[in-house]
Amino acid sequence: MRARRAALGIAAVAAIALVAGAIALPRLVDPERVKHLAREKAAANLGRELSIGALTLELFPVPILHASEVALANPPWAKARNLATAQSVQARLALLPLLFGKTRVTALDLDGVRINLETGADGARSWDLGRPGSVSAKDAGVDGGPIDLTALTIRNADVIRRGKGSAISVLHIDEAQAEAHAGLRGVRVEATVQRHRKPLAVKASFDDLSGLGKDGATTAGHVDLDWGKTQLAIDGRLPIAPGMKGFALKADLKASSIQDMLAWLGETHLATAPVVAHLAAREADGKIELEEISARFGKTEATGALAFTRDGAKTRVGGRIEFSRVMWEKALADLGFPPLPVLSPEELFHDNPLAWPLLVGLDGTEGAIDLKIASLVLRNGVEMKNVKAHTVIAGDRLDLDPFAIETLGGSATGTLAFEGRRKAVRVKFEGEHLMLERWFRERGAKIPFNGGPMKVKATLTTSGDSMKALAGAITGPVTIRAGPGVWASEKAGHAEDVMASAFSSRSSSSIDFECIGARLPFVAGRASAKSLVGARSTVSNLLTSGFVDLRDETFELRGRVKPRSGHVGLAAIAGDIEISGKLREPKAHLDPVGTPAAIARGAAAILTLGLSAAGTAAAEADEARKSDPCELVFH
Repeated sequence: MRARRAALGIAAVAAIALVAGAIALPRLVDPERVKHLAREKAAANLGRELSIGALTLELFPVPILHASEVALANPPWAKARNLATAQSVQARLALLPLLFGKTRVTALDLDGVRINLETGADGARSWDLGRPGSVSAKDAGVDGGPIDLTALTIRNADVIRRGKGSAISVLHIDEAQAEAHAGLRGVRVEATVQRHRKPLAVKASFDDLSGLGKDGATTAGHVDLDWGKTQLAIDGRLPIAPGMKGFALKADLKASSIQDMLAWLGETHLATAPVVAHLAAREADGKIELEEISARFGKTEATGALAFTRDGAKTRVGGRIEFSRVMWEKALADLGFPPLPVLSPEELFHDNPLAWPLLVGLDGTEGAIDLKIASLVLRNGVEMKNVKAHTVIAGDRLDLDPFAIETLGGSATGTLAFEGRRKAVRVKFEGEHLMLERWFRERGAKIPFNGGPMKVKATLTTSGDSMKALAGAITGPVTIRAGPGVWASEKAGHAEDVMASAFSSRSSSSIDFECIGARLPFVAGRASAKSLVGARSTVSNLLTSGFVDLRDETFELRGRVKPRSGHVGLAAIAGDIEISGKLREPKAHLDPVGTPAAIARGAAAILTLGLSAAGTAAAEADEARKSDPCELVFH
């Protein structure tokens, strides 16, 4: 009975308090007084002018302030007049503090919001609020703070970002809702936002946002981002302050194509391959570590670990990245890059711009990354295995110093340096036992060549916007020494026999090379010398002079095919042979300049039944034994 009476008493007192509050509230919450106080506190605490249009109070079922045309001014230097505006603001007020003359906002509903974030020429930011000497909340008479949100709704909002000299970016919020316990704990967020007219659905939960914006603040939480085809989940201790300190999180990305995410970010790539990726990341003492990196992009798989440290204006990076098998052309297609235009039958190099801006974008970054690729298949079909490179980054310069590869049945080492702004490349290359046979086969060339182990050395510099420009500016020496090989073609063998043994009964279905030597002293894309390429076969010797010009992709080699035996042949009566034309379509023919002399020698040979030609052939065979064309090119 006593308990019942006590309950009735409490209910009666509460009813009386509600009635009294209903009578007193209109006096406690005078709209003009509220606007005046709000403007004063905005000026004192934020250093900004605040304007409010109409302001009304609704008492039931809970006290709610309705405001229209609310605006908080930007600093004078900003292009936009206001930092933030809202067409409609509804603030739900806690009843009990109102009864004691205090105003405390527990929920906000904003509609038609526009936020302008600008960065000035001097680096000043329009959203840096407050000013030296501003009064604290307690001094301003706000005991415990005027805002203790447990609910927030935002509709039809635009966040506009203007950087120094950069284009304007706009983030549109269709609707965002957040709920929380007192003190911004147990926060739950759901939002639908758009960028470049592409949607993103956000779901997030945070244990404690009371430290939001404070240096080093973090919270346990989980964030799900869904672009449609792409989903990103982030879980762990998340940063909630601009410095991004103290976090420790894991992230998982899954996408049938990241095209939608790229479009949301403003990238205009085409459709991309499926992606699955995972990483663990943490920050401590200014160092960000990306651990457990694993990714599969199309058929390309990668693992690794990276670390980043901010040192003043520079970012230092270190770590390792390892790939399994990379099909270069397929990987670029998976990334959404369109295929290169088809080259004409006479062309070797594409003229499309290379990715120099990516290197320029590394300016301000320093460090080293160890790179390993189990198998790399280049665009031309040549495969490189067990690629290892110590990759050094220094601003817009990227050095592979050193690199080592296994390719064409042999191996190669060297260094490779790129400079982004100069669009320059420097190469040092040394290859051993590189099979000429595999060079033809892996590139898809229908040349029936077997064997031909090569030793290749090159020290080159070049610059240019495209591969065609780079080839046309190559400067430096290239030397090639090739060992035994067979051109297993009946047509090829017949051609050599005709040249070297035209009056003999010998026949062959191949050319058996014993060696090939080439010395190419390139200057601005062109190599020329009196002794450029030499070759020795079981039948003949050939030493040529001429040029190789990568600027127009042409070459010309002239030389006399000299028989190694005493057989009479066209080599003894026809003069020089010329091999020339486009690099992709070489043609061989007798030197037209020497044609009259060749006819005269041919007539003499017939009249003397070949005796004069036989004498010439014997003399040249003796000379050939004394000189090796494969070595003469290097002297």
